[in-house]
Amino acid sequence: MALSKIGNERSQLTDFDTDTGKIKDQCALHYEQTLHEVIRTHTWNCCKERAKLVSTGNTPTFGWSYEFTIPSDCIRSMFLTNTDDTGRMLKTNIEWAVDGTVIVSNHSEVWLLYIKEPTPEAMDPLFAQAFYTLLASKLSIPIGNSQGGYQLHQQLLNEYLNVIMPEARRVNGFEGKENPVVDSDWLEATYTSPSLVGQSWPPFGSATWTTDFPWT
Repeated sequence: MALSKIGNERSQLTDFDTDTGKIKDQCALHYEQTLHEVIRTHTWNCCKERAKLVSTGNTPTFGWSYEFTIPSDCIRSMFLTNTDDTGRMLKTNIEWAVDGTVIVSNHSEVWLLYIKEPTPEAMDPLFAQAFYTLLASKLSIPIGNSQGGYQLHQQLLNEYLNVIMPEARRVNGFEGKENPVVDSDWLEATYTSPSLVGQSWPPFGSATWTTDFPWT
């Protein structure tokens, strides 16, 4: 599909695994790098994965207490928490960091929401469109002809950045609703009181202004 956007009938592959030549070499060179670039630009629903992390058994030299192995298919780490409790009103985004090839934290048990590479069959259509458009922009110069290839590269890159990606991100954002992530003690105190969440002041509690506060 990326080659078809270049618009040259000669720019096609019969079989990606067995074909040889410049077109195959350029596709192989740019495919994975471009795919990972697109994956890292957004929290794509079709790329999400969740896992409880495994400790490396090592203790960081300083600054953190625990060290965990990043899943081998992880392309971007999104969210780390110290609980798998699905009944929490707010998910605490604990302090953590990607430190080279590991994740460090001050909690002994952690769960990670991360982004991985989807199979072609699992790709959302708008995600796939963004991917093959960016791939086409990169292939247009080495496969196209000098100045014409550069102009096509600019056109495709503009289409990717200003037309396809905004719509793809917008639609992706509609598919789900999550409670806000708490990033600090101050924000957590703002959202909840020491009592039950349902007894907090509106809009964070269950009380309503019209019935519980008739003077409004």
